[in-house]
Amino acid sequence: MFRKLITAMALLAATFSANAALEIQITGGINEGRKIAVMPFEQPMIGIDVASVVSADLMRSGKFSPLPKSALPSHGKLNQIDLKAFEGSPAEAVVVGRVFPDGDKYQLEFQLVALQGANKGKILAHYRGPSNLETMRKAAHRVSDRVYKHLTGQEGAFRTRIAYIVYRHSDKYPYQLMTADYDGFNETPVLRSAEPIMTPSWSPDGSSLVYVSFERRAPAIFIHNIYTKKRVKLAAFKGLNSSPSWSPDGTKIAMTLSKDGQPDIYYYDLNVRKLIRVTSDRSIDTEPTWDENSNALYFTSDRGGRAQIYRFDFATRKTDRVTYQGNMNLSAKKIPGSDALIVVTQQNGYRVARVDKDGSIYMLTTSALDESPSVAPNGSMVIYSTVYQGRKGLALVSADGRFKANLPSTQGEVSAPSWGPIVDR
Repeated sequence: MFRKLITAMALLAATFSANAALEIQITGGINEGRKIAVMPFEQPMIGIDVASVVSADLMRSGKFSPLPKSALPSHGKLNQIDLKAFEGSPAEAVVVGRVFPDGDKYQLEFQLVALQGANKGKILAHYRGPSNLETMRKAAHRVSDRVYKHLTGQEGAFRTRIAYIVYRHSDKYPYQLMTADYDGFNETPVLRSAEPIMTPSWSPDGSSLVYVSFERRAPAIFIHNIYTKKRVKLAAFKGLNSSPSWSPDGTKIAMTLSKDGQPDIYYYDLNVRKLIRVTSDRSIDTEPTWDENSNALYFTSDRGGRAQIYRFDFATRKTDRVTYQGNMNLSAKKIPGSDALIVVTQQNGYRVARVDKDGSIYMLTTSALDESPSVAPNGSMVIYSTVYQGRKGLALVSADGRFKANLPSTQGEVSAPSWGPIVDR
């Protein structure tokens, strides 16, 4: 079964359409987070409702449940918060702000004001900065990031981007590697091909992607700078070249190669330009992924009889089995800032699950054909590929399983999502 799955992975690449919008459709968890009020911003007609972007960001994090507009006071502006209007409100804080012209640009300003406890009425966070119309959505995400960090202590991930593959059967170049803001806006094509493209992985500085391309009818691994468009072929050995994964420190790219027989784990050291073998086993070792310190690799192996997750530690040179529950566990991704992993587990289909430090598995999804999970760089959310209404698309779930949403495409099929790093671009 596992060997058939590997073969299918090597031949499969399904994805998304060039002009398609990823419109998030929430399916669960909307009322389970911490209550917060986001007042309408004072702003001119600029084609974007900043407060709505902020409210949607906070809700999608799985941590917050913004009050509906019907539950907000009729007034509340920057430096003019009427605390009495919020008496009896469950919200712990309120976001107020404005956007106003400033020469040939705009200024965006916001305040986060406490509504409960000893800090009631206190300004907890404040920001003012320039933006033009093209970057206004990013500026709104910046507000969300600051609110999220102040209230949770974690970095926000709302200005991050995702990469994914789009497949349109009728297109001349049906396979398309795309990037977009985490919420599906500002979609940008990176590569279009007549042959499959698979498993993109971001560089830690957000400038490049490494991926598998079948453009010469055989798998090869490329590094692709998304700004300069420069491409470098990294691996094109006979047999399998798959599952590239960039290390968080930016110095290495792990991959699966079968050039020496069975599929094993290797990494390419970008500093010394040398390929180094990590595993040498008669079983199938695949899907390498790094821990957050680049000190260990997690990978999938059937060396125990069925596919499970293993961990190779570079300091001790030891390999330990990580997962024991479930028929099979695949596609491990470390949750930053924790001892937990995200995996695809075979239990009543293939579902996204969290593996905690004690080895216990907590199911995050209820669908049956989930694959390719990728974790937000702050550890709060997971994006993955699934089948929704008969079509392959993307979905979101919070790492605690409370918030759930689908990101259907209006055309084409979408797969292989990769969540980019937090970068201040």
